Amino acid sequence: MDNTHNDETLRILAPKGHPLTRRKFISMAAAVGAGVLTVGTSAADAANATSAMETAAKNSLKTAGKPTKNLYLYTWGQYDNPTTFTAWQKGTGIAIQIGSYDSNEAMIAKLELAKGTAGYDIVVPTGGYIPEMAAKGLLLPLTKSLIPNFKNLDPALLNFPWDRGNKYTIPKDFGTTGFIYDKTIITRKMETWQDFVTAAALPQVSGRVSILDDPNDVLAIALWNEGVDWNTLDKAKLHTANNWLIKNLAPHVSNLDSYPGGTGGLSSGTYVLSQAWNGDARQALLKDPTKFEWVVPFPKSEIWVDNWALAKGAKNVDTAHAFFDYILDPTVSANEMIYTGYNTAVADVRSYLPKNLAQESVIFLTKAQEKRLVAYLVNSTNNLRTQLYDDFKAAIAS
Repeated sequence: MDNTHNDETLRILAPKGHPLTRRKFISMAAAVGAGVLTVGTSAADAANATSAMETAAKNSLKTAGKPTKNLYLYTWGQYDNPTTFTAWQKGTGIAIQIGSYDSNEAMIAKLELAKGTAGYDIVVPTGGYIPEMAAKGLLLPLTKSLIPNFKNLDPALLNFPWDRGNKYTIPKDFGTTGFIYDKTIITRKMETWQDFVTAAALPQVSGRVSILDDPNDVLAIALWNEGVDWNTLDKAKLHTANNWLIKNLAPHVSNLDSYPGGTGGLSSGTYVLSQAWNGDARQALLKDPTKFEWVVPFPKSEIWVDNWALAKGAKNVDTAHAFFDYILDPTVSANEMIYTGYNTAVADVRSYLPKNLAQESVIFLTKAQEKRLVAYLVNSTNNLRTQLYDDFKAAIAS
């Protein structure tokens, strides 16, 4: 993956509005895969998985130092398999108290206002926000000697530009942005972002196109198509990209929809071409695997990562490290993956999943796909990007 970046991107200004929405989709769709490895497994296998998770929880305390009786987690709503928490509590006897938020901005604002007294031990920020949080002193560094299972992580999914050396963070879930299309209607080969825009203008496609409700992902279509780094700080290039989108894409877009697979826009035929995150695209493919095609486009696309991190002011530091070790156990990781539909970065997790897990190729990216993925860092152009996005939305509505 391309982790190069301009250090200027680390000068953070918090963006206004438009929080990521992929987790909202998860909260609606997760019930499809809920439970402990129940998809495609026997009752005995599920029971064995439950037992293995409880054992992993118990084992995590062996290097935990001085564990406490409670753990306080501040995270996105319904972003974890509930059985992950029940197995932890049964295996350790440690209760988890959970608070939730719906945007990185809200989480950061609360932690900053509290000045280390919010009472949370663990938070789950998106990668691009880590430099801001570190600069504001909102995170504590990890003690990796207390996380033996850190070795289970795929090295290719560590050391991102927002946290070199993973001083503060552990990957929780990651995915990518691409597009999905109805191949019974769009019969041409589709590989690039230019293909996406060209296909959107076809008579049988125009007016049946959706794009993500996110400023950066939309701008990226034009930036990547022109070979411009989507982390650019060049305001003129951002204006040019948005003008291109208004001219070439906006007339053909019917809706801004961050989960066209989960809510049925694709399966109903409302959309025949949709920009999407891979976990949501998988929902459409699960409903009709012969009708749709998923593409991670050339020349570049996004990799996003949500992360476990230790909050400043944490009172249960050793217990939090034990939980991190537990969550990186492959059985626990597989349980999470089935619930969210996203990869967890644990290297050997695939062998712990049901053998007949459907559409797993959408979860597990190829090495070739990974090489063309680029992470986004929140930067000083974010308010401009939001303004440009509003202009683009106005063009769609007109």
